[in-house]
Amino acid sequence: MTQTRRRAAEQGAVAASASTPPPKRPCAAEDCDEDDEEETTRHFRIKPGSRSMNCPICVLPFEAEVYMCNNGHAACPRCCLSMSRKCGSCNEPIGDVRCRPLENLLDEMDTDCKYKKYGCVESIKYTQKRAHEAACPRAPSGCPVDGCSYRGLLLYEHVVDDHAGAVATVSYLRSATVTVHKRAPFRVLAEPGRGRVFLLLNGGDVLGGRSLSLVCLGPRPEGNVDVAESIGYKMEVRGGAPGELMLKGTAPCVRRLEGFQPKKFIFVPDADWGSSGTVSVSVRLG
Repeated sequence: MTQTRRRAAEQGAVAASASTPPPKRPCAAEDCDEDDEEETTRHFRIKPGSRSMNCPICVLPFEAEVYMCNNGHAACPRCCLSMSRKCGSCNEPIGDVRCRPLENLLDEMDTDCKYKKYGCVESIKYTQKRAHEAACPRAPSGCPVDGCSYRGLLLYEHVVDDHAGAVATVSYLRSATVTVHKRAPFRVLAEPGRGRVFLLLNGGDVLGGRSLSLVCLGPRPEGNVDVAESIGYKMEVRGGAPGELMLKGTAPCVRRLEGFQPKKFIFVPDADWGSSGTVSVSVRLG
């Protein structure tokens, strides 16, 4: 698929999602009848991108709990802890007193997902904005290949077309063997059947060897899909005793590798990489 055709396909995908009617939103006061009046007075909308209802420390949207100091400065629970329970504005103690009026106001606010331009039509409560956007299936995916600036909804087509030499193919319910180089930070894996992109991460954060783990870059499972079945995997390093270097699990979906720490991985000792500096890894999805 050429870049022009892929761009057109991506725009079509966004347009198709955007054409889905969004959930019913509160009507304007002058347009509501008496039956709608109670619902209308309980909901307000805030523009996407507005930071007026964000924590002033981390600049992320407030969620259900908001705390304030004696001078009325507000902060989210995480920032109260990270600031050692000292207000970032006046150094007064913070973290014991909840800001109930602001919490009530936030609970009545709705907003749009920041990925609306990519096709998300959800109308969400402001206090759920951070959680929704962290798992939104319409969020674009960035290309992991060094020096590539691609970011969009057709990551699979992009890596297969533009980085074919750096991509290994894996399959659902079938094992595939890929070669991992010791000095390479990851290996890009593409699943043709469902158009997903995975990374086989090769971490140097352990002494005496390397850590191998699997993550999914997208697309994320949608709807009532069994996540464990959809992006579950079995991974085994070849050459050792059967089952000695083996891992089963569900690949976490990530958008950024910066700061990501895998919870499960295979430890491959330095001696197992051999003179070639490579290992063969069997990967089976599902």
